[in-house]
Amino acid sequence: MRPIHLAVLFTVAAIWGASFMLIKVMNEEVTPLAIAWIRLGGGGVVITGVMIAMRPQIPRDARTWAHVVVVGAIGTAIPYVLIPWGTAQIPSNLAAVLNGAMPFWVAILSTLFLPAERLTRNKGIGVGLGFAGLAIIIGLDAFDFGSGSTRGQFAIILAALAYAAGAVYLRRFLLGTSPWFLACAQDWVAFLMVTPLVLGAGEVPDFGSLEGDTIVAAIATSVLAQGAAIPLYYWLIANVEATQASFVTYLAPVTAQFWGWLVLSEVPGLALIPGMALVIGGMLFLNRRAKVAAPQPGAAGAVVAATIASDGSRTDH
Repeated sequence: MRPIHLAVLFTVAAIWGASFMLIKVMNEEVTPLAIAWIRLGGGGVVITGVMIAMRPQIPRDARTWAHVVVVGAIGTAIPYVLIPWGTAQIPSNLAAVLNGAMPFWVAILSTLFLPAERLTRNKGIGVGLGFAGLAIIIGLDAFDFGSGSTRGQFAIILAALAYAAGAVYLRRFLLGTSPWFLACAQDWVAFLMVTPLVLGAGEVPDFGSLEGDTIVAAIATSVLAQGAAIPLYYWLIANVEATQASFVTYLAPVTAQFWGWLVLSEVPGLALIPGMALVIGGMLFLNRRAKVAAPQPGAAGAVVAATIASDGSRTDH
C-alpha cells in the first residue's frame, strides 16, 4: 500500500475505535435510541454531501429500493440502537472487542445463504478461535442473564450478528450497486425508522442543556464515525486489495483500547487481552485466502459487498 492508503487505513481504524468511547460519553446524558438518531441524522448530512459529489447512479426500480430498506433495517437501524444500549452496561473497550464477532457471523451466514461460499478449513478454524475468544471474555457471566453487564455484552454480539446479516443480504441482492448510494440510502432509511421511536418515547435530547463533552461526542460520532469514516473506508477498498482493507478489522479494537484508557480511564480486564488475541487470530484465519485482484475502477459496488461479506471487514459502529 502507498502512504496515502496507510494514512487512510489508520485514520479509519482510529475513528471507528474511538466511536465506542464517544458513545460511552453520550450514554451519560442521551438514551440509546437518541444516540442512534443523532448519529444517523448528522452523519447522513455528511454522507449525502459525499454522494452528491461522487454523482453515482441512483437505482429507480422498486425492487432495489425494497432491498435497501431491508439492509437499512437489519444492517444499520438495529445495530445502531443495540450498540449504545449495550455500551451503557459495559466498558467501551470491551464493547469494541465484542463487536469483533461480526466477521465470524459473516462466515457462518455466508456459508448458509450464499451458494458460492464454502466453509473452508481456515474459516472453520477462524470461527472457532473467534468464538473461543468471546467465550473467554464473557466468562461465567454468560449464565447470569440477570446481570446488566451480561445483557450488555450479548447486545453487542447481537449487533454484530445484525451487521453480518445485513452484509450477507447486501452481497446477495445488491452486489454491483454503487457504494456511495448504498451508504447514503441505508443511513436515511435507518434514520426514518428510528425517528418515530425517538419521538414516540419522548427521547429527543434537549441539546441546549447537554454538557459540552456530550455535544462534542455527538458531533464527532456523527461527522467523523458516521459521516467521514464510511466514505473513507469505501474509497480505501476501491483502491487497495480487499484483504489489505480488512486490516481495519484488526486495528479498530486495538485503537479502542487506547481511546478507552485515554478518555475514560478504562483498563482492560485480565480476560480481555487473551480473548482479544483469539478474536484477532480468528480474523487472520478468515482472511487466509488466495490474493484478491486489485479492484478495477467502476467496480466499487462489487468490491464493497465482497469485502464486507467475505472478509467481515466492516466495523462501523
